[in-house]
Amino acid sequence: MLYISHRGFRVGVVENTFQAFQRSIDLKMDYIELDVQLSSDGHLFILHDENLERIFQNTDSIANISRKELKSKKSVEFNQKIPELKEVIEQIFSQGNKKPNLMIELKGPGTAEPTCKMIEESKISDLVVFSGRNLTELKIAHKLLPQVPLCLNITKCKDFTLKNFLETTSKSALPLPFSMISLKSTLLINEKFPEKCHELSIKALSWGFHDKSNQIALIKSLITRGVDGILFDDPESVPIIRNWEKKTNYYVRNSLF
Repeated sequence: MLYISHRGFRVGVVENTFQAFQRSIDLKMDYIELDVQLSSDGHLFILHDENLERIFQNTDSIANISRKELKSKKSVEFNQKIPELKEVIEQIFSQGNKKPNLMIELKGPGTAEPTCKMIEESKISDLVVFSGRNLTELKIAHKLLPQVPLCLNITKCKDFTLKNFLETTSKSALPLPFSMISLKSTLLINEKFPEKCHELSIKALSWGFHDKSNQIALIKSLITRGVDGILFDDPESVPIIRNWEKKTNYYVRNSLF
């Protein structure tokens, strides 16, 4: 199973910051999932929302803020900066880490081309997955770097919905050759989604686990139903699931002999 930190974790740290990414490195996650957007002067920054209000208490849109201004912003909690994609790449791969790789969500418009250029210049195309719900950006990225795997965030994709996917009869009928597809945990009410993914040789991923009251039970349930990867929000849940999965696999293996 793939262990992916959602925005570099969202619980106990500030999402999409060096603090969250370092926690992901410490826990040896398979992937750090992060969101890229462009500043007003064309620099790639890591931020999920279109504006800075939720974390940085600033109502401005990132598309209207320059690199210099963004570099001066700090989160209310933990005093964290908004990192640039270039800085994140340098932080992670300069340490000689085997893990985690990067799952880069092309969140903002126009992000595909500069992101591909940076990945190519950094020579890390074998350590990256492109993700997103914007098929236009994913198609541009695939054209520029066809060797980089693609992950569709199908939950809010308007051009290719979950219904469209469940009705797909072959991988060639997909809008792009996806290696992974992610779906919000609350929509995984039965086995149809992971079954369809496996039928088309695609890894089924799930996200949306920041509610501490039921996250462990929900993650276990989805893995049992055939989900291949979890985008974890809470770093404390990672060792719990790893230990549970290890024990579960041990009992399954031993029951075969």
